[in-house]
Amino acid sequence: MSHLPSIALHGGAGNLARYAGTGRLEEAESVLGHLVDHIYTMLQQGASAVDAVTEAVVRMEDTGLFHAGRGSAPNQHGYVELDASIMTGHNLEAGAVALVRRVKNPIKLARYVMEHTSTVLLGGAEADALAELQNFEMVDASYFQPCDMIGGAIVGHPSSPSTGTVGAVARDTHGNVAAATSTGGTLRKTAGRIGDAPLIGSGTYAKNNVGAVSCTGIGEYFIRNAAAYAVISRMELLGESVGSAAGTVMQHIHDLGGEGGLIAIGPRGEVSMPFNTSGMYRASIDAWGKRIVGVL
Repeated sequence: MSHLPSIALHGGAGNLARYAGTGRLEEAESVLGHLVDHIYTMLQQGASAVDAVTEAVVRMEDTGLFHAGRGSAPNQHGYVELDASIMTGHNLEAGAVALVRRVKNPIKLARYVMEHTSTVLLGGAEADALAELQNFEMVDASYFQPCDMIGGAIVGHPSSPSTGTVGAVARDTHGNVAAATSTGGTLRKTAGRIGDAPLIGSGTYAKNNVGAVSCTGIGEYFIRNAAAYAVISRMELLGESVGSAAGTVMQHIHDLGGEGGLIAIGPRGEVSMPFNTSGMYRASIDAWGKRIVGVL
């Protein structure tokens, strides 16, 4: 049985309104628009959901526009720490890495962990060592061009920069779903801090015939709510629509004082992208071909 594909992407949620007039918002909107069209075409041509979300996140990691991959910012000690996770809905396999410092594309390493090891989450120096052993592309500190530096200069309060993560969720023509999330954290974050992005159930979750979720925002609140899994479980156990489930979870996060957003695909390929910040970089094409690209 063939299914209609759907795709949703995010490049992070936060105080994006501060970038007005810098050209950053327009550039990000253009990048996401082209990317969502590219990934949707891949899916139409038979690409798997896991290949689609991997490709989407790799491209966002490489742009330098978002708080992931090249755009990652140094922590309080002056070096980057990158996190990523990926999950496939047909067998609930998942892989994640945390606190890696030299891997160009952490999402590729997370997928390797999922597909070629018995581990779900691998962290720190051992994750970097595995990447090097498997001939992943490695980089040094000069590769990173923190996207937050501009924002900090604009706001004048670099101690409270915007949050940001990139992510993708997809359903392919076979009905399989997948989710992927990647982050480099925010400028001068606490060294060793791990947010929701590499945590299955908090920042990322996917289950066939139910949906797929990727989150962005202040990770501690998403961890405390097991946000990604909460959206899935509300759809599966309560029969809620993807919009209702996603909206309720975001309300719970808001009630605790948290900020951010998420992208979710439902069982029929419908899409929801709620956020409670001034903006979220986002793009989607649902199973009916409805296309959304937005920033604020």
